[in-house]
Amino acid sequence: MVAPLILLLCVAAFAAGYAVAARRSRTDIPATPEIVPPASLDDAPESEPARVAYVSQPPEGSPEWQQAMADLGERMRLSGVKVAVFVHGSFVGDDPLALAHVLEDTFPLLPDVARRLRGLTRAQVSRFLGDLSNFTREYVECFSRATGVDAFELTWSGENHHAARIQGAVRLARALALHRGGALRPGDRVLVVGHSHGGQVVAVLSQLLARAHGYEELVSAAQARGEDIGALQEHLALLRRCALDVVTLGTPVRYGWARGARLRLLHVVNHRGGARAPSLRGWLHTRHGDYVRQLGVHGSDFPAVTATERQRNARLDRLLGPGASLRALLHHVARSVRAAPQGMTVLVDYGDRARVVPNFLATGLGHSAYTRRDAMLFHAHLVASHFYPPAGAGGPPALLVGPRS
Repeated sequence: MVAPLILLLCVAAFAAGYAVAARRSRTDIPATPEIVPPASLDDAPESEPARVAYVSQPPEGSPEWQQAMADLGERMRLSGVKVAVFVHGSFVGDDPLALAHVLEDTFPLLPDVARRLRGLTRAQVSRFLGDLSNFTREYVECFSRATGVDAFELTWSGENHHAARIQGAVRLARALALHRGGALRPGDRVLVVGHSHGGQVVAVLSQLLARAHGYEELVSAAQARGEDIGALQEHLALLRRCALDVVTLGTPVRYGWARGARLRLLHVVNHRGGARAPSLRGWLHTRHGDYVRQLGVHGSDFPAVTATERQRNARLDRLLGPGASLRALLHHVARSVRAAPQGMTVLVDYGDRARVVPNFLATGLGHSAYTRRDAMLFHAHLVASHFYPPAGAGGPPALLVGPRS
């Protein structure tokens, strides 16, 4: 009597487990691959951009600053945020000139040398730039301490072309899935902050999560750059069951974002003036905001160091848009737009925050306003107001945290 009952329970448990797994497999991977075209300058934004004026914040470490950051962090945690990851942009990674990459290809039996070179490069870049268009380790640690939200920085090569960003996306998936020994669980919320082309890295991740059209080619490009993709499916499966809140800071309008109910998108742009980006006049004084974002459009990639990788990037143009093309660059710079076609865009008037004239160096051509330590509270407030409004707040999120510009 007992044996048949146990057998019946085992069969029922197996059937239930199979049903759950089958349901998850259907929801994790779309039956029909989504086509995610490159962002087009002719696409109207999904919503009108909001305008915000930068508001000076209390000094870092002051009682007012600490209390404000703690309050914002509590809102993030109550909203389910388990971890925040900061993704740097081009040229500030651990191999922006591809020296370690060439070393690995030339001397594959000396991986330790290339790894040490990467570590040295990233450390020296951060030491030289500080928070000038760069997320430092100190920045991320300060954010985590102040908010109580676990946080880390993703380091990728920083090379300025498609294949490097695809590799960065695969590394981002792995870093999130394995963070703290696999602390993420289905249903957890992740805050992803991408500066400059770090935002493109996250856009590629969205395409991998959606298993979008061209998925195999993206994975192949990462594998060709030495990434172990054996566990990629497992990492992506976990992230598909999490919720991603993505913030891009000064990210040029280039790659398309795969749509999904578990991904929310906010773009922050340093801009003063009309909705369309102005001409490049005024760059010496960053009169109209962020000029690097305007220059980083389609066609602005650097040619890869090897012929094989240049050919691979040329094939990837079909999925991601023109990479290294002077003609495309001139066309898109002349017609550049400020509001991204997907997600919500906030145009922030940071004002002239440099102490020297002309200020293009001190402000990184207007591209460093997003990563400055003294603007951390402002950006935390902006993000929390959009994604994590106070409990009981009715209506749409309060995006305008300062006076209108």
